[in-house]
Amino acid sequence: MSLGLLVLRVVVGASLAMHGWSKFQEPARSGFFENVSHMGGPFESHPKILGWASVAAELGGGILLALGGLTRLAAFAILCNFIVAIWKVHLHDPFISTTGRAMEPAAVYAAIGMAFLLIGAGRISIDGMLFCKGSKTEETPSEEDDNQKF
Repeated sequence: MSLGLLVLRVVVGASLAMHGWSKFQEPARSGFFENVSHMGGPFESHPKILGWASVAAELGGGILLALGGLTRLAAFAILCNFIVAIWKVHLHDPFISTTGRAMEPAAVYAAIGMAFLLIGAGRISIDGMLFCKGSKTEETPSEEDDNQKF
């Protein structure tokens, strides 16, 4: 199971980090911060703060997820970021679209964030090296392993 979590963490983390990097590198050109200012509510009064929080969730959360460090914290930030994306941007979009915006990518990232929040990074991770105790084999899972979710 840890090998599967590693592959998922690295692919999703790298993808999220690239999304965040493009927003970080060229904030004016991407139009992201301009779009945040039109979301209503607290987003209108503090678009830069909330926009940078989204960049941090994608870039920082993606890097942490890929490395498996502070995985649950990163997963929580990713989950919150994409819940807001679904609620404020994609709520009325079709789930899948071949011609424009769709809810699917945000829903997939939110689901992955929820999964890593619940199960942790797995043994092949920084979290696993720092916080896992007991046997390093996964051949015979025990009750003790169920209590250690890193």
